[in-house]
Amino acid sequence: MKTKLPIYALCFVNLIYLVPSVAVSGLVAAFPGVPEERLLLLLTIPNLAGIAGILGVPVLTRWCSRRDLSAAAMALFLLGGGMSLVFHGCLPVLLLGSAVMGVAYGVNSTVYPLLVSMYYQGEERSRVSGVASGMLQLGRVSVVLVGGVLADLCWYSVYLLFALAAVPLVLTLAWLPKDRPAAREESGAGVTDGWDRAALVRLCAIGFAFAVCYYVNVTHTSLYIEGGGFGTAAVTGAVTAAASVLSGLLAICFGPIYRRTGRYTFALALAIMGGTYVLAGLWVNLATAVLAVCGAAVGIALFSPCLMLEMAGAAPQRTLPAATALVLTIVNVGYFLSPVLVGAVSGLTAGSTPAEQFLTGGVLALLITAACLLLERRSGTK
Repeated sequence: MKTKLPIYALCFVNLIYLVPSVAVSGLVAAFPGVPEERLLLLLTIPNLAGIAGILGVPVLTRWCSRRDLSAAAMALFLLGGGMSLVFHGCLPVLLLGSAVMGVAYGVNSTVYPLLVSMYYQGEERSRVSGVASGMLQLGRVSVVLVGGVLADLCWYSVYLLFALAAVPLVLTLAWLPKDRPAAREESGAGVTDGWDRAALVRLCAIGFAFAVCYYVNVTHTSLYIEGGGFGTAAVTGAVTAAASVLSGLLAICFGPIYRRTGRYTFALALAIMGGTYVLAGLWVNLATAVLAVCGAAVGIALFSPCLMLEMAGAAPQRTLPAATALVLTIVNVGYFLSPVLVGAVSGLTAGSTPAEQFLTGGVLALLITAACLLLERRSGTK
């Protein structure tokens, strides 16, 4: 249990960089002369900067233990949140703080699946993967719920929540076993030796598509609810928190679900998310907004542990860091490009309101679902 607790704590804070999403309205009001698209970079830059952290892990694991990398990620979360809180009136510093948070997110999101695959095997790995993904969402629920309340008081007070990273930092240093750097382990293999290239290409393609559609929920929920007059930042926080509880509970039960859905799990995640997005886009009200946020929560609860498990099966341990970095880089590119790609398609077919963004994201998700089902049926595997 002493090994599991630090891993779960690392997962609990891994999505803390999303907490500014509940303060978008306050952020826009604080910088009235700045285009909204530029301000939304505070939400998307972490995914772009996260790529640097992701790509750095395969290199850094040759000299640093995975435990030390996890601790470093937590220290960067503390740094990024602290500088954003202190210099909240300076947009360049906020952008820099978001980039620091992104590097922390990138390192941690790459290392924790490696820790799970290193310490656990078989059915136990499925259970731990599910609980770890559940902790991701339960951590998110905690920060967005409290963040929504804090944002109503003062939008930049949401950065206080980054102090939570101190807890997994201490647990990691105290209880997580210190593994040997890869350079000191038996080697001789190339970076891509043992890779199932077809499986990794499939994971990259599905991961990118899912990320593009999913991130509509992150960038536009606050604007949908508060801009539509359906509630304040506290309401956005409460809705996101409730959905994250649902996501966390579902992820904890992932093992039995995956035994039944197998390779169709990705298609199921996209179908649920896409269907709820379409409803929110066609009927604009608080109920459909809640449904869309819950649909995204269910989607990520199925997607994250499935991605973790299938990555571990696509490469051996000694080259798994590089394979994981490759897939997660593509996923984070999808997150970063989501507002651009969905906005461009929406501008051609519908419009640029939050509801129209959800509608576009939903239609794209359903089209991708159909493509996934077709490909899986042709492969003849489950």
